[in-house]
Amino acid sequence: MTFGSHLLIHFSVAGDSPVRREVDLSIRIFLIDEHGPARDILARRLESIHGLSVVGFTSDSEAAIREIVTLSPDLVLIDTKMKQSDAMGVCRRVLGADEQIKVAVLTSHRGPDERRQACEAGVEGYLLKIVNPHSLSDWIGLAVGRKPT
Repeated sequence: MTFGSHLLIHFSVAGDSPVRREVDLSIRIFLIDEHGPARDILARRLESIHGLSVVGFTSDSEAAIREIVTLSPDLVLIDTKMKQSDAMGVCRRVLGADEQIKVAVLTSHRGPDERRQACEAGVEGYLLKIVNPHSLSDWIGLAVGRKPT
């Protein structure tokens, strides 16, 4: 039985009373962006869309790698402009750590060199921060292979 973005499953084992388990079906997103106010606004917008869940965010690339490995989100959204590290290097490390995790660039920079580098790093997409939140939601569903529920 599905309620919103959660699936309720009832298990019973030979004569035992049923055990109820709740499974979260939300698309889990991790954000990496050095610009705190922009990151916070994006997190709130994504959280406001039914079926999307921001499971973590940081501006620090090393912390991001550790948290992503632990949290195993469905999608990582990363800004390309990072003073402390190489964003494309972070993309490669995330993709190398878990091939099930999708990575996409979400940036305010339109440079063709950045798009090429992102493509070479293996990201799912290169999106501009001016994207409509519901268009972003649709794109996220396509990227991870399921619609937000």
